[in-house]
Amino acid sequence: MQEMKTIYLMRHSKSDWESDFKIDHERPLSERGKKNAKELRKFLVDRKIKFDISYISDSTRTVQTYEILKKEVNFSEVKISSKLYETNFTTLYDLIKQTDDKLNSILLLGHNPEVEEFANHLILRQNSNLEKSFFQKFPTSAFLSLTLNITHWELISTTAAKILYFWIPTKS
Repeated sequence: MQEMKTIYLMRHSKSDWESDFKIDHERPLSERGKKNAKELRKFLVDRKIKFDISYISDSTRTVQTYEILKKEVNFSEVKISSKLYETNFTTLYDLIKQTDDKLNSILLLGHNPEVEEFANHLILRQNSNLEKSFFQKFPTSAFLSLTLNITHWELISTTAAKILYFWIPTKS
């Protein structure tokens, strides 16, 4: 039986626009963002979701989201990278294609519009834009789980992904 590959896409939690930051890259989480990250953590723990490898943007708000999640979530291997900040879906494809095939699940924790565009591309198999998004909204702290019927990551662009979960936080 063929092993399925799973990609998890996550948008960082809500940032604090009122905080003291010099550049966008340094913007931290807001109190609501911290609460939503804890809510997401509970969702992941309840479903026993683990990540074989996680690629995480190096922005402050994204790393802070990861720090909250890792208190109870299984992150096997973590790579924090500037490649996920202001990126595009071609770069995300390249990153995934370079992943070892022994690893069956990948988390990309990043930013919009890139995360949503990549999700659209994986699901719809076309060059998508936000005007034609599969999602009504891909809010902060959103979590998407996709499976692909492939055995090698280099084949990621050859088949449409199937949605397992799409989770968004409650408003507060």
